[in-house]
Amino acid sequence: MSSDTYLPGIEQAALLNFKNSFHELAQQKSSELENSGAIIYLPSKGKTNMMARIGRLELTEVNTRNPDKQYSDYAVDNRQFTKRRFTKTVQIDAKYDINELLKDPTSDIMKQLVNGTQRLKDRIALQAAVGNVLVGAPDATPTSISAATDGVLTVAATGGVTYEKILEITENFINNDVPMDSFKGSMICLTGKEHTALMSEVEFINNDYMNGDTVNNGVLNNAGLYKVKRFAGSKSGLTVVNPMLPEVSTTRTNVVLAPGSIAMAIEIGDMSVTKSALKVNSFDITTDVWVNAMRTEGALVQLFTSTI
Repeated sequence: MSSDTYLPGIEQAALLNFKNSFHELAQQKSSELENSGAIIYLPSKGKTNMMARIGRLELTEVNTRNPDKQYSDYAVDNRQFTKRRFTKTVQIDAKYDINELLKDPTSDIMKQLVNGTQRLKDRIALQAAVGNVLVGAPDATPTSISAATDGVLTVAATGGVTYEKILEITENFINNDVPMDSFKGSMICLTGKEHTALMSEVEFINNDYMNGDTVNNGVLNNAGLYKVKRFAGSKSGLTVVNPMLPEVSTTRTNVVLAPGSIAMAIEIGDMSVTKSALKVNSFDITTDVWVNAMRTEGALVQLFTSTI
């Protein structure tokens, strides 16, 4: 009997029929918001990040010669957040997994962890848009305030996501004293259902109002002034697990982000493949991320509710 009968290995016939890659299940693989202009990045080092802000000052009218100086204090407040930590480790058996799968899954698992990190950036940014923020003077204990208290306005579109609702978003920016240069290029973050509704609005697809790219491409990349970012969302007959945009009962909260409306800090603590200290011939594939975000100003963020 030949000695190589006892040598462990993958049969050559099996190798010849094997496609040397995994099929990746449907998923968001990159951050929609990372390079959109909505996020500004704070220094990555350190557990807590702060941003100092200064309020507006108006001049006082005087009508006398040699008037007294009109003194006024100026409002300075800090915004701050503490980074949150996210990690995941996948363990593989160098003998069992590679032999049974007919390939080394290390790089494919690492790719999936990178995809998860990309999605995490959007999730944290959108949570910051709708959530509370810590504010306060530099020498005072910060106070947590809600989005509404911070000046975030909400457009009710549960009766239908229409052209008029997009105009209402623009109206809110104007009335909130946000200059055109500051909200031009804002993004509307929505799901497939809202996208379909806007694709039915003649103002966004008719060549009399805009070029024909939307109809030709079959997707809406712009709704008037606003860039459209699409995320998975639930609807009747389809439930999305852990959606990016908040869903409560039959209502979804979509988000509008002006440029520079979210401040974020992110630090990669670890992304590695190491030999397991406790398991025989096994490897740990690990990613470790520190990240958090906050609104820079409530007036730069708007929400609009829709029906799931």
